[in-house]
Amino acid sequence: MIPECPLAGDTRSRTRFLHSSAAEPSQSRSVSGLLSEIKTTINNETFTDHYTIIPGKELGRGKFAVVRKCVEKCTGYEYAAKFMRKRRKGQDCRMEIIHEIAVLELATVSPRVVNLHQVYEMASEMVLVLEFAAGGEIFNQCVSDREDEAFSEEDVKRLMRQILEGVSFLHQNNIVHLDLKPQNILLTSSSPLGDIKIVDFGLSRMVCSHQELREIMGTPEYVAPEILNYEPISTATDMWSIGVLAYVMLTGISPFLGEDKQETFLNISQLNVSYTEEELQHLDQAALSFIQTLLRKQPQDRATAEQCLKHPWLQSSESQETQTVEENPSAEDQEESTTTSIPEPPGSATTAEKEEEERPVTEELIVMAAYTLGQCRQSSTSEKEALAAEQKAISKRFKFEEPFSALQEVPGEFIY
Repeated sequence: MIPECPLAGDTRSRTRFLHSSAAEPSQSRSVSGLLSEIKTTINNETFTDHYTIIPGKELGRGKFAVVRKCVEKCTGYEYAAKFMRKRRKGQDCRMEIIHEIAVLELATVSPRVVNLHQVYEMASEMVLVLEFAAGGEIFNQCVSDREDEAFSEEDVKRLMRQILEGVSFLHQNNIVHLDLKPQNILLTSSSPLGDIKIVDFGLSRMVCSHQELREIMGTPEYVAPEILNYEPISTATDMWSIGVLAYVMLTGISPFLGEDKQETFLNISQLNVSYTEEELQHLDQAALSFIQTLLRKQPQDRATAEQCLKHPWLQSSESQETQTVEENPSAEDQEESTTTSIPEPPGSATTAEKEEEERPVTEELIVMAAYTLGQCRQSSTSEKEALAAEQKAISKRFKFEEPFSALQEVPGEFIY
């Protein structure tokens, strides 16, 4: 159970984003919202007869599951094998694993959701053989202090569009994820930056209009106010998490994270979020507007995934890409334009004369462009120095040099 929020003041901690794990759902929960029918064949053969488990570091670990990299013997293809215990704290949780399989089956047609390859079942555990995302979690880039590793705003726009496409597909099929966070968003590659894959549907539920669903579950920093208040869950619950996710991806700071769970929950319930943080000053106002359309206490006031995809912040990036293509025609187009140019009639100015007339304008533009670039670079350097000074002054904002070093020490039930 999520503990009650203390009746404390409005104190908040601006702690650097943590690699936290999902809270355990209530033991007395019902099976409402779970899918129970699957089409995937469950293999009862020994898993290692068909797959070679790659020794070394695990891809992820929780209290009741572990993810390991493996290779299919007959094809040589790499996969991620999620080993899940069927009994947890004395309870039979096989139905929840079946539900996760059913959701993955439903999402097979979506390129934004991790693909399910095969399922194996042994006496005490089940194994989900999943698509291997070589780029790993986006968590690394979210907390990186290195400029060449951290996401640029344009990166965030592209990845956020893909996340919204995946979430929109789930919501159209009445599925809520309920644990959207950087650890559950993977990349197909890290360099170059690949596409996203949404993973871990262990907390997901089916919602419908004629039946209310209430659950106490999720990761503390990302849970919506209605989760804390034990109010009905809806697709809007995921949209709150996406608002938090966007804030984290753009700044590297978790907006509601406190010194402990109680303070975190108090920040969420009181909507204690700052839009004047130093990390937000360089952002486009459209980016702040995007976050503000999602971090709203009342679920009905939040934007839907479809509305988010039409938001000016995400649309601006697409229009800029289109404009860039138009302003930079291909070499073939330029060659064709040169070849098919119409000869100038007699009496008109010669080409040399035209070049002479246009040369001062061209030179002036070059000088202006160089001047503007120089100013940008100087500004960028000063901003880096200011940011470095701020990081030294604020002790609570810490740097992750090895973000995965404590992965096995953090308890968590659902991973990958």
